[in-house]
Amino acid sequence: MRGGAIPLLAWASVLAVLMAINWIWTGDAIQVGMFGFAVAAILTNAIAFIVRARRDAVRRGPPPPAREPEAVPTASLGAVLVAVAATSIVFGLAFGRFLVYFGAGLLVVAAAMVLREVMAERRERRAWRTREQR
Repeated sequence: MRGGAIPLLAWASVLAVLMAINWIWTGDAIQVGMFGFAVAAILTNAIAFIVRARRDAVRRGPPPPAREPEAVPTASLGAVLVAVAATSIVFGLAFGRFLVYFGAGLLVVAAAMVLREVMAERRERRAWRTREQR
């Protein structure tokens, strides 16, 4: 992931500036604490990107060309249904058990769809590698 940590570092610095302004303006400990937690969480994610990508996450420019085909995660219906199921479960906690049951059932179906998509991706990658080795 080339350059993936740069937006996170920029956002953390903007939040840090806003935290300092809020600290000067109000002095309310809970608001400063919330800003501080947000800055710490975003910086933790940025550091994780940097460590995982071996500093490639802070380099600018296009990534080097990939030798293997990559999956398109934006085309995953299963991932969308997982989000809808989780939302339904959370709303069901406030508005009624039916939504919890519906969300749980939908979560099982969506997890099966995601599992099927991951298995198909692995199968296609294996087939691509065998075609390339010939």
